[in-house]
Amino acid sequence: MALYWPDEKVALDIVDDPERNPFEGGDDYTVLRVTCAELMNYDSFCGIMRKLSDLLGNEIPTSPEWRSRNKSLHHVLAGLMANEIDEMLDEACCGTPCCDNPEPYAPEAGLDSVELLAANEEEAERMRCVAQRDGRTVRKVSLWDGPVPEGSFEVLSSGVRMSTPEYFFFRKANQLSFVESVQLGLELCGRYRTSITQYNAGDGYDYLPQPRTSTTIIRSYLRGARGSKEYKRARRVLDAISNDAGSPMGTYLFLRLCLSRGNGGYGLPKAELASVFESDGCLMPSASGPYLAYDLVWPRKRVALQYVGTHLPSESHLDALAAGNMSIVCVTDDDLRGDKSFDRAARKLAKFLDVPIPNDTDKWKDARKRLRKNVSVPAYPNMRLTIRDIESHSC
Repeated sequence: MALYWPDEKVALDIVDDPERNPFEGGDDYTVLRVTCAELMNYDSFCGIMRKLSDLLGNEIPTSPEWRSRNKSLHHVLAGLMANEIDEMLDEACCGTPCCDNPEPYAPEAGLDSVELLAANEEEAERMRCVAQRDGRTVRKVSLWDGPVPEGSFEVLSSGVRMSTPEYFFFRKANQLSFVESVQLGLELCGRYRTSITQYNAGDGYDYLPQPRTSTTIIRSYLRGARGSKEYKRARRVLDAISNDAGSPMGTYLFLRLCLSRGNGGYGLPKAELASVFESDGCLMPSASGPYLAYDLVWPRKRVALQYVGTHLPSESHLDALAAGNMSIVCVTDDDLRGDKSFDRAARKLAKFLDVPIPNDTDKWKDARKRLRKNVSVPAYPNMRLTIRDIESHSC
């Protein structure tokens, strides 16, 4: 829940209240965010009370008699609150299976092993006890004391719920580096999943019939956290993401080319991912070739980038990619391994896009090195957007 004092523009937001309605005031509010555990402990409660009183311009009574009565009242209310939380844990939220795995699955599958998401260690321990009592193995515990917007969980079965992809993105955008957060967001909004978003994905990746979420859905979800620093960080990450990445290679190319130069990219305009187009009765790329979609494409400029694997495509396959007067830049595995060859491909793209790329500076070179260090070239086999390669990753 959230309590408001509109005249003073002050709000108290209890971030882990199971029945919480998130803070929805304007940016001019001062928001004091607390947890249930902080309210239940009298010492921390007194600290919250002092902060809130200072914000409201009120004075707290100092007499021993008042403090004794206040402590007794707190003891009674904290006991009631503890009983209510225990009942809710038993009934609805003993843990969030795959809280770091936003892929929905049938409620009867995988519930013998769960991951817990809690606001603090004390709450995590209560959840662990309930999960173990029910015969479940706890494989991981994650802590989050930030906002919990509406739409953060979906119920899997009685006593178990799971983070939605949007809540997973929100938390990770505030816990990972900017580049790692964009990579994770591209995968969540894409048509594949790796161990970055699926705890049991193993060494391969799965191609998904539909993305798990989208930038539009995430943007709507994040409105429930407006006014918080976590919201601002997540929106900055979201603004750097495109939908529908078709493979880890598409995400990698997007990061290298479309991130800002300060983050180690080439600063090219944001590309569309894994897209196919039709214009004047012409399919782009043409169905006469093996490629089902372009890895990266700038449709208004009629420019596309295609990952082609170990060898450049044949003349007929290149013609199919260049249908509708599309300007094509192809990259091979060798191009990805060599900085100079990748740089040539990037500058060729920039020329087609009519976007200037400045000369190298030491600062930009260092940023590119950091990006290559933090985001490795994907080592999965069969990452071209052809029917044969896609089918090899079908789940």
